[in-house]
Amino acid sequence: MRRSFSNLLAIPCVLLVLLIALGVVQYRWSTRVAVADIQREKEHLDASGLLFANDFNTAAAAAVDFMQGDAFNSLQSGAPLTNVPKLISELYFVDASAPGKPQGHRLAADGRFVAADIPGWMPAPYCTAFANETPPAIVAPIFRTQTVETSPSTSVHVLQTINAKSGKCFVARIDQQYLASMFFPDAIRRAFGDTLVRDYDFAVVSRRTPGPPIYGRAITADAIVPFFAAAPLMMRRPASTSTSPNSTMIFVQRMDSTIVTRSTQAPGSAASASSRIPPITAFRPGMWELRIAHKGRPFAAAFEWTRRRDLALGIAVEVLLAAAIFFIVANVRRMAQLAEQKMQFVAAVSHELRTPVSAISMLSRNQADGLVAGPNKVRQYGELIHQQSTRLNDMVEQMLQYAGIHSGLWRPTKDQIDLRVLIEEAVAIRRHDLARAGFEIELALRPGLPPVYGDAKLLRTAIDNLISNAQKHAGSGRWIRVSSLYSEADKEIQVSVEDRGPGIDRAAQTEIFEPFSRGEAATEAQIPGSGLGLALVRSATEAHSGRVTLKSEPGRGSLFTIHLPV
Repeated sequence: MRRSFSNLLAIPCVLLVLLIALGVVQYRWSTRVAVADIQREKEHLDASGLLFANDFNTAAAAAVDFMQGDAFNSLQSGAPLTNVPKLISELYFVDASAPGKPQGHRLAADGRFVAADIPGWMPAPYCTAFANETPPAIVAPIFRTQTVETSPSTSVHVLQTINAKSGKCFVARIDQQYLASMFFPDAIRRAFGDTLVRDYDFAVVSRRTPGPPIYGRAITADAIVPFFAAAPLMMRRPASTSTSPNSTMIFVQRMDSTIVTRSTQAPGSAASASSRIPPITAFRPGMWELRIAHKGRPFAAAFEWTRRRDLALGIAVEVLLAAAIFFIVANVRRMAQLAEQKMQFVAAVSHELRTPVSAISMLSRNQADGLVAGPNKVRQYGELIHQQSTRLNDMVEQMLQYAGIHSGLWRPTKDQIDLRVLIEEAVAIRRHDLARAGFEIELALRPGLPPVYGDAKLLRTAIDNLISNAQKHAGSGRWIRVSSLYSEADKEIQVSVEDRGPGIDRAAQTEIFEPFSRGEAATEAQIPGSGLGLALVRSATEAHSGRVTLKSEPGRGSLFTIHLPV
């Protein structure tokens, strides 16, 4: 058995080593995965931020295209202007081309431009910048054009450089309330999706002017995306330009030493449905920036916390697996020990049963053969047969009671029990045997014990087993004391059986209450017993919601105490 258990123990040891190796690999793998997740999340945020910036820049480009197209035509023709982009809250036309005071026009509520003073927030010189920051506004200059080549079939127009602006421009003040309440939330949700919106906070702030956020609240950014460029390249065919059906328009603007060109077929061709050339939108880093911050904790700290949490869960699972392995091994060992104890029990019971059965058989055979003559001999043989049959009956009764308690079918009765009477009856039955064996028995029963409720027969068996155990193991100290008392503090009755025997070794005290277990000293001394007596005492006590305790020292006797709640 020991060799087989050693082989069995090697299996969990190997599995434990594998679990430790798995934990190390898992730790390294989780670190790499966390780094990759952080990088992937950062790229995702950057890409989504670019989508957001492009969304805003596209809206700004559409506003410029509106001003250079529909607004310019409405100003020239006097027709009412409709479909003003929601991004624009106020629209002005400034003419600073002639000497003297610049002239201003404002878009009125009826959709027509009326003469008006130039607002104070519009910085001078006018029509030179492409954007204004305080308050936020978009400037759409009007360029002078000239025809450099004309033929019956083709005409080419060149947009002059920025320094050759006409001195006229549209200025659109941005509706910040619309941005904060509708545009920014919708654009963020479109660009980032519901998951990122749920996990991150967003804010729009000025990159140049300190102050409260334009949108959101002040946050410590994990990612920053600039937008609202100061110099958008947006172009439109001037309304005054006339072209032939097959003419080609080429607009050239020099910006940062880069020539940007775009061409399209003229109106009326199969490829075009209007005279408007789609705007070119090439923004440089802008005046505003979108700040993105992870909710609750910084971006990297959040991923590190997630990594540690997942790692802790993984390690917890591995610890549970290791515990389960050792639990299984411990149970297998326990089962092996129980199997060995049962074999010892079978051997011990067989030996114990053989003695009374053999004695009864021999004594009854002698009587049957007429070898017993005289009344004294018959009485002596009858007494011996009675003793052996009683011993046999006690052994069978113990086994049946133990099996009944642990079968799951037994239910204890709830009778009211006077423990003083029960103890006196148990002692009275054994007093004759104890006196004949030279034992001195002492009773110390407290009067007026409160009653307990339970199975009187089972409790009687438990007390009788303790007295029998003291008688077997008393050795030369032939003295037994049975006592009872009521503990007011613990609300329990304590029934104790004490002897002056050799005592029990401390290492064996935890095992003697196990079924089929017998101490080495009892085995070596060949003291009769099946190993069920004390196990039955513990089972009977626990069936009454009580417990049994032991105080013993080698050479100084033993004290067993049954604790029964009242």
